[in-house]
Amino acid sequence: MRNLESVIGISFMTILLFGCSSVRVTDSWRDMEKLDIKDKNILVVSKTEDRNVQIRFESDMVRLLRGNGYNSVESHVKFPFSDPNEKVEKEEIKEVIQNLRKNDIDVVIVSHLLDSREYKTIVTTGDSFYVDYFPIRYHRYRSFYGYTGTYYTQYNTREVEGTTYILETLIYDLTRPSEDQLVSVITSEVDNPSSLGTTSEHFSKSIVKNLTK
Repeated sequence: MRNLESVIGISFMTILLFGCSSVRVTDSWRDMEKLDIKDKNILVVSKTEDRNVQIRFESDMVRLLRGNGYNSVESHVKFPFSDPNEKVEKEEIKEVIQNLRKNDIDVVIVSHLLDSREYKTIVTTGDSFYVDYFPIRYHRYRSFYGYTGTYYTQYNTREVEGTTYILETLIYDLTRPSEDQLVSVITSEVDNPSSLGTTSEHFSKSIVKNLTK
């Protein structure tokens, strides 16, 4: 499992491509049947070099968490002058955690890019049309004689290129002993992200749904 040290400094990603986007959780782990974080103060962090992406992802996540009764805040609001991608040395981690606790942060939810892969696939589409060879004056007898005409389908194929992004969301409970602070890991796939707003909304919904189940 990843500790907090290994995540600080890893960048999230900018999702501003074109295509048809979909988001799904592919794997999840938690060290308890139900996460005990609802009554704690949560900090949401999206690690990206793009400030607009960070703000949108954090804001959507916080909005949905609050809608489900979770007390949460965006990192860009709580710490407006901090850089989520700033490299932090291992010996400084304890100081970072102490600073979070002094600012009443109990839980940290961090999302970052884990991997990406490009792919090509063949898409097949078809158009159907009907040809009736029976004279029109005999239409009323068509069912009796069994003349019903013929359906034809014309198929077209094309190659489509896309990119799948694999995201990792880690939840740390800072009120627990340091060796037990990682309480959940959620792996998601974002396929051909289409726009920042749509992708952020779908991603946030999938994460919050997993956290609250």
